[in-house]
Amino acid sequence: MAYSELLRDQTERVFGDKVKSAVWLSQPRAAFDGLSALEYARDEPTYLRVKETLDSIEHGFAA
Repeated sequence: MAYSELLRDQTERVFGDKVKSAVWLSQPRAAFDGLSALEYARDEPTYLRVKETLDSIEHGFAA
């Protein structure tokens, strides 16, 4: 499974909505060097950074 598919699955679970998930994944973020999460997660280390950010959001920590 591609990183983008894994992230879509996780964001849909975290946000509970496909539209909110798509918005979060597509907006540029300072935490990802000004890239969207999908643009940033191009290899395993960067995918894991995005995943950790989503884990923090899911557990109620500010990201």
